[in-house]
Amino acid sequence: MADSRRHLSVLPYFIVLFVIFSGLGFSLVGFLELALEREHAKQWGELSKQFKPFYWWHFVTHDGRDLGYEHKGPLKLALHPFAIYSNLPNQHSDHFSTDAHGFRVSEADRSLDTHARVVLVGGSTAFGTGLENDRETVASQLAQSLNVEVINAAVIGHGSGQELTYLLTELVDLHPDVVIALDGWNDFYKRLEVSDPRLLGMNGFDQIEEQLVASVQLSDSSLLTRLYGLPRTLFPRITARVRHSRIGFWMGWVSRGELRPQSLDLAATRYAENLIKMHKLGRAFDFQFLAVLQPDVNRGAEYQQFRARTESLVTPEGVRVLNLGDCPEFLPAMFLDTMHLDGSGHNLMATLIARKIQSEHLLASAGTIGPEAVR
Repeated sequence: MADSRRHLSVLPYFIVLFVIFSGLGFSLVGFLELALEREHAKQWGELSKQFKPFYWWHFVTHDGRDLGYEHKGPLKLALHPFAIYSNLPNQHSDHFSTDAHGFRVSEADRSLDTHARVVLVGGSTAFGTGLENDRETVASQLAQSLNVEVINAAVIGHGSGQELTYLLTELVDLHPDVVIALDGWNDFYKRLEVSDPRLLGMNGFDQIEEQLVASVQLSDSSLLTRLYGLPRTLFPRITARVRHSRIGFWMGWVSRGELRPQSLDLAATRYAENLIKMHKLGRAFDFQFLAVLQPDVNRGAEYQQFRARTESLVTPEGVRVLNLGDCPEFLPAMFLDTMHLDGSGHNLMATLIARKIQSEHLLASAGTIGPEAVR
């Protein structure tokens, strides 16, 4: 009896010690998390000053609320109900700006006296990532060259599937005379990153899906599921480091095997199918369509095969193609990295696209340009 009383009298001390040490442990982890968060903010503060070879991005909701994604760059990409994401409207920075629709715009193009309208879709190359200002983009330089309105509806990271969706759900309402898809690289490269072929031609879905899974865990009906997701919510920086450490490998959180890439032919076929659909949309909505395949600095054999396979699939369907990868005028000095071009590279792209539009008479129905109009 005495022993049991002694144990009962000692129990409160153990409880107090447990609470104290638990509190100390929680506090230490909290201080570590705050230190890592401060380091993270400092790191992204420095990265945000960098704009070459590309602008760092930041995922937000359609109305600008933070999605909690790792990247915290100055270019905000907002969730889009159909295209997964698009540019957040009304952004202004030292190197880029977007209008009320999220389109990249140059003030120099507003004074153009024209009734012809061209819509440009694509990824970061078409958007003009890494450029000093909006005037250097291929869209702005093409507008000046042809004296037409060029709406830069490109979104960094977009693949052809997103461009097709964006075009069908929103951009056709702008009643363009010509739609240009300046792309290729994102569709080619995405095949190396996805195990599910349904994700070919798309970007951003897997990252956003991961954030949704983390959020759902906190509202799950199972208490164990909520507790499992709690560390990631309370200590996201520490959790991320643990997941990618040896502990993460041992626990199976990080896959040991390398991702098996999708076949080149499958990726090219999916890309070609989307280009053909954009071409068919032109028939339905009365605009001309031009597919422009972007170049790369290394003239890589696989990317050349990808472009060649795409051309072989779309040409019989009547799609007009301008393969910039076959143009020797693009010099290595024009590239900021593998595929992003500087201002002179964008000027060359604009010149070659303008010549193609002229030679194919794509704006003939708009009655705005003749052979002498390309400057």
